[in-house]
Amino acid sequence: MGVGCCGSAKRAMAPLWDSAASRHDQTAHNLEPLTPGLRTRIQNPGSGRWDRAGTVLETTAPRQYLVRLDGSGCTTIRNRRHLRPLTCVQAHDDGTTAMPDTTPPSQGRPQRHRRAPRHLLDYVLGNTTPQATH
Repeated sequence: MGVGCCGSAKRAMAPLWDSAASRHDQTAHNLEPLTPGLRTRIQNPGSGRWDRAGTVLETTAPRQYLVRLDGSGCTTIRNRRHLRPLTCVQAHDDGTTAMPDTTPPSQGRPQRHRRAPRHLLDYVLGNTTPQATH
């Protein structure tokens, strides 16, 4: 009885798996491969923050890269989803790097537009003398 039971359960679940796969495929996409020598941001596996930087040394497997970390010089293997290409640093022919000059100046946090409440529109501020109404 157990063998026939499993087969019918698989057939019953097949439409659910197909719909789950189609929902996944709607938003899934392939990341562009990275080339050796490319500077990247590396996601910290503990915190999930992109707080490390490094240089791709080689591709070790599909979507897997050997990366040399900046600062310590250690090499580590990372999956492609944990690597982002650095776009703000430009390399020159002489080996130096420079930040682009097109960054806008920081203007602080955006502020929302604030208005006085409508029910106070007829309220007059600063009027200390009572007006006589005859």
